[in-house]
Amino acid sequence: MRILIIIATVLLVTASMGAGCASGPAPETVGDPARPPAAELADPEAAVRSYLDWTSLAFRMADSTLSTHTHTPYQEVRVDSYIELNRQQGRGIEQELLAFEAGLASSVEGTALVSASETWRYRYFSLATLEYVSPVHTASYEVTYTVLRQPDGRWLVDSVDARALGEVP
Repeated sequence: MRILIIIATVLLVTASMGAGCASGPAPETVGDPARPPAAELADPEAAVRSYLDWTSLAFRMADSTLSTHTHTPYQEVRVDSYIELNRQQGRGIEQELLAFEAGLASSVEGTALVSASETWRYRYFSLATLEYVSPVHTASYEVTYTVLRQPDGRWLVDSVDARALGEVP
């Protein structure tokens, strides 16, 4: 009988030690991205908003082709370069625009400048596991977008000049 109690105790201790090995809750992973609304490219400010929506999806999916309908080939190089930089580091970025306030757009012969104040929330994740690898960060910017009217009447973002307001983590 005593031997059975010892065996039962050893089994119980062994089982409880195995249960204690869990490191807490499962790591938080990136969810499926929401697809932005159809791009509105009829005026410069709407084009900037669409660019922000679609480049956010491109960054999240690490695929610059997802946003090409909202910007020129000149800006595509910059979008793709940022995605590639993150890819080389094994990460992607999930970002959300928290606040967007557009200033007056000036326009001269098919070129518009749109100024904006923006606040973003973002977080990096592993491309291999889709687990988040950074805390949630926020950052604010003053931005000037150069937007070009295409021969077919669409406005596309051609360049982005952003100045951070404070430290960007």
